[in-house]
Amino acid sequence: MFVNYVSAHDNETLFDIVSLKTPMEISVDERCRINHLATSIIALGQGIPFFHSGDEILRSKSLDRDSYNSGDWFNRLDFTYNSNNWGVGLPPKQKNEHNWRLIRPRLADPSFKPQRNHILAALDNFSEVLRIRYSSPLFRLRTANAIQVREERVRFHNTGPSSVHGIIVMSIEDGHDGTPGLTQLDSNYSYIVVIFNSCPTEVSFGSFALRGRNLQLHPIQTVSSDELVKNSSYEASSGCFTVPPRTTSVFVEPRKT
Repeated sequence: MFVNYVSAHDNETLFDIVSLKTPMEISVDERCRINHLATSIIALGQGIPFFHSGDEILRSKSLDRDSYNSGDWFNRLDFTYNSNNWGVGLPPKQKNEHNWRLIRPRLADPSFKPQRNHILAALDNFSEVLRIRYSSPLFRLRTANAIQVREERVRFHNTGPSSVHGIIVMSIEDGHDGTPGLTQLDSNYSYIVVIFNSCPTEVSFGSFALRGRNLQLHPIQTVSSDELVKNSSYEASSGCFTVPPRTTSVFVEPRKT
């Protein structure tokens, strides 16, 4: 099994690298959504998830890519959630000077700094996606054989030359107790579809293979603090999913009793 991550103690934090690599003109709200999208891919993918301390609260080191000797000034974690430590100063010269031309205008722009409401929203979103992960053992398959495509439990649907740009569509199928084939692992859900939409716009995706299912938005997302994700939808007759911009939507098929 692999350990999956999008940020670690080396290099910039997740929020910082998103801020460094996205266009200057996008809003801090969009950067926060990208931060959450990245952590949700790790949380809902197969394998062992690894999260850098502070990913869930938009942690910043003021764009310092190597803060080993930078002290608390750059490494501070604020668990009052009043600040994510963005913009506390120009990071030290030794490992950062080559990027100062990119760093300076970003740190000087007050619109880059998340507010308390952004930090709390990120924490809520992170908590929700972890609760979704632990709502089904299908997100936590334990062996390579259980994951690999040849067993047909985990499938990816948006592939090939006609694929829709910017989205990943993953399904996870469970077996049925007493029926030959896949073993039954989940007593609640028989089928799960996860769609990661990295696009800045709403995306629709239709699949013949996903038609006619009794899929519904995950119960945790139907009461989410994120109003956008509640707009996710699935139409059984066409197998068409609609997912809001920069959003991870999870659809589940309740097991028939």
